[in-house]
Amino acid sequence: MSSIAYVTDEKMIEYHRLCGAREMNFWRLSSKKDFTDFRKGDLLFFYAKAPHARRKGFVGYAHYVSTRKLSLHQMWKKYHTLNGYDSEQKLSEAIHRAAKDRPVPEQMNCLYLNDAVFFNVPVDPREAGISISENLESYMYLDQEDAQTTVRILRKAEESGIDLWSASQSFEPENVFRSDEIRHQLTLIHSTIGPSGWNARERSRAVKLARDASESSDWEYIRGSRTDLVRIRKEELEIALPFTAQTKDRPVRVQEYLGRVFLYREMLMESGLRITAVRFTALYEEAPEDVLSYLKAANYEK
Repeated sequence: MSSIAYVTDEKMIEYHRLCGAREMNFWRLSSKKDFTDFRKGDLLFFYAKAPHARRKGFVGYAHYVSTRKLSLHQMWKKYHTLNGYDSEQKLSEAIHRAAKDRPVPEQMNCLYLNDAVFFNVPVDPREAGISISENLESYMYLDQEDAQTTVRILRKAEESGIDLWSASQSFEPENVFRSDEIRHQLTLIHSTIGPSGWNARERSRAVKLARDASESSDWEYIRGSRTDLVRIRKEELEIALPFTAQTKDRPVRVQEYLGRVFLYREMLMESGLRITAVRFTALYEEAPEDVLSYLKAANYEK
């Protein structure tokens, strides 16, 4: 799961905040430096100077949805005020200011974002252990050197709270924020636990079990995994792990499976997340009664 610090126009992002925007379009003049590791659902942090602030900081974030190339007029026609300005003329002026002495390209990369969350107080990168050059003009990846970076930013933002005033009545940014914290923490836990000891045949079955479950219900993959799934319900989690074993390896696979379950549980409990319940579900071809009985003991509820 990737996160990006994106240098953001202060007036544009303040317009979005005051309008309570949930969705928005960002434009990029240059396409020379494309995103190489950024997928749907990843976080784009707004790196900007808030009103009356001395330094730039993270003033909020949104979820990346898609990229497409559009001309200035096409951009306005499709997104209107989701571009961050109340007229096409103001949008054009902002683009020409950003271009400085360079010609404005006929088409620009447009980043469509949704589920935006704004912070009450900007997060100084230094408070999250990040060093950002004053000369940064576009963006930088946040988690390449330290996988904990995004979690630290979200934790610092949580200390001062989420901007609820700018949210619409139909959108609950606190729930979005909490889910993002959980998703990033689960990604870290999964990478720490490492892969299961399945052989090729067992792994193939496990991947299929997870795929079938994700296609038939509201399970989502834990980032970085093709087998481990999660459902997030505010502060309650349900984690689904496939169980598959060949007869000769079954005792070992049961031990590995239960070890994986308890590692998820203990690391979630130690993470500092506000979680009221963690429940585990087994995915299987034939019901493993012994494993299912053990799972009941692994469930956690305050």
